[in-house]
Amino acid sequence: MKKLLLGLLAALLFCVPAFAHPPITVFVDRVQVNFDQQPIIQNDRTLVPMRRIFEALDAEVYWDEPSQSVTAVHGTDVILFRIGQKELYKNGKLTYTMPVPAQILNDRTLVPLRAVAESFGCDVAWDGIEYIVDITSAGNTPVVKPETPPSYTGQDTPLSGGYASQVTAPDGTVVLNVELKCDEVTSGSGRTAINGAMANETFGQGQGFLQAYSQKALAEYAADPENFRPYYYMGTYTLMREQDGYASFLAAVSSYDGKDESVQYFSHTYDLSKGREVSLEDLVSDSRADLEYLWLVSFTALIDAEPDAFYTSAVRNLERNLDEVDFYLTEDGIAFYLSPGIIAPEETGAVSFEIQYQF
Repeated sequence: MKKLLLGLLAALLFCVPAFAHPPITVFVDRVQVNFDQQPIIQNDRTLVPMRRIFEALDAEVYWDEPSQSVTAVHGTDVILFRIGQKELYKNGKLTYTMPVPAQILNDRTLVPLRAVAESFGCDVAWDGIEYIVDITSAGNTPVVKPETPPSYTGQDTPLSGGYASQVTAPDGTVVLNVELKCDEVTSGSGRTAINGAMANETFGQGQGFLQAYSQKALAEYAADPENFRPYYYMGTYTLMREQDGYASFLAAVSSYDGKDESVQYFSHTYDLSKGREVSLEDLVSDSRADLEYLWLVSFTALIDAEPDAFYTSAVRNLERNLDEVDFYLTEDGIAFYLSPGIIAPEETGAVSFEIQYQF
């Protein structure tokens, strides 16, 4: 009996709730803020869900998943911090070292309340008996939003001729620029469908880069505006052939994502009368094995002719990446190419060869 009672007592002690204080209530200018994740106390500091407290403080908030960073715009001020780090940057300068870092709990980002509020120029009062936080904004008047908040300008629908958009920081600095130009097909009964398909292509590529990197660019600029380099995604879809029933595009797109600068190549070939995209198998009768042999022999000949322009492992890379060979049509035939960085350094550009072919 003694052992059982001791075990029961230990279990009861173990089950005492860890949160011995009442729920934390937060007021901003006398208006209570409701949270879907309750505020917590960690190391004697109150942490609250990021988005709700920023909205209550009349701030615009932006979350960048890849860098795990939060950017908040409040008036003319830009605040930046990252999950797991204690540093808080205001207008590009380290202005506050938080006692505990921002963190994620139950899929919600929690931030130290006092650090954030005081960075926005607010007064913070704490009632340690009732567990009430009372935040008063400067002058207890609504905060005026900046005349130039972060803005996204450009097209929101696919258009013939390409795609263009920009992201601008609150001070008017362009932090990200996307511009994709595209030639238009002028002949063939399928030209409308082809131009529409290329409009969708450039729109999808441009919007993809914009959505992937706009918040990262804003956050990086806010952290260090003096050394910031604008992100970009720039290129041209050139019509390489528009004759004998086919239209073929080759695109060269240069990009910078805050870390890497690179060049990518894309190609699309269409049937001018039907307006549909065609594959290499639609154009030639050679088997896949015959095509791969052609690519292997031809690219190897280019490597042998100028070995210093290629990687020392170029032939091995070629053998492993034959599925990366792509094509476009020229006025005289078919050009096959490999994008930069596969068998030669990126600065060399695409590596290609052309064969004459009658359609």
